[in-house]
Amino acid sequence: MWKKNQSCHSKGRIIPANNISAPARAYPICVEKKNRKLHIFVSKKASTRPLAALINHIRMMKDCTIELVSELPTLKTELYDKPIFCFLRLGQACLELYEKEHDGQFLSHIDFWEDIAEDADQLPFDITNLTKLKIGHLDTPTALAQLLQNETAKAAFYRFTAEQELALVKLPENMVHSPIAEESLSPLHEAVSDATYFMWLQIAGHIAIATGQSLRQFGHLQLSGRPETGMHPFVKLLLPIASETERPKNYRLITITYLIHQKAYIL
Repeated sequence: MWKKNQSCHSKGRIIPANNISAPARAYPICVEKKNRKLHIFVSKKASTRPLAALINHIRMMKDCTIELVSELPTLKTELYDKPIFCFLRLGQACLELYEKEHDGQFLSHIDFWEDIAEDADQLPFDITNLTKLKIGHLDTPTALAQLLQNETAKAAFYRFTAEQELALVKLPENMVHSPIAEESLSPLHEAVSDATYFMWLQIAGHIAIATGQSLRQFGHLQLSGRPETGMHPFVKLLLPIASETERPKNYRLITITYLIHQKAYIL
């Protein structure tokens, strides 16, 4: 439920106005809703966690105009008539901040698929085939029913939890990383044991859920536990199933991540 004024704590916790113990602008992020307009202030102290919390908190406000005032050099002050563009920009800033915190491990960009997919003919069929599906507006059971098992063999599946986190529920088949022993009793847990890498996955996933649009993330990454191999070029499709009429607990996210030089799939 929206209160008139809210702020984000440095650890990402949302604080209602009546619980704020300091001036609102002492917090990394302040949010104020007036009728159908959302005012957001992002201070230069804002870090990854409050930005990620903000994206989750406002993603249902798709019928509002958003006025964003930012002190971050990577995030421009701007007025958004279409909120999903604001969600994307906030997500891009969040991802950039996180990658700077982990310099040498990740260097990527994320954007709407339609805006940057001119080279689709160079991508594997597993990715291009899924980009043709228009299922984001469908309720989750209907959307999932349109997916054939062989179309998603190389994909990872996530569900949205009550804690607003993405929980991994299916691994890609024959993935080359993260390495999972055949005798493992908990492969899903092992796959996300690298907290730094999994948080990086989470940020991109939350951007996709918030926008409700197919996204493309591309750039270079270091395979966790294998820094000696350097940075690897990759491309990722993020396909959210998050209809505006669906309950968040029923949201799903499908991702396919492809290592370009190795021609192999990872989580």
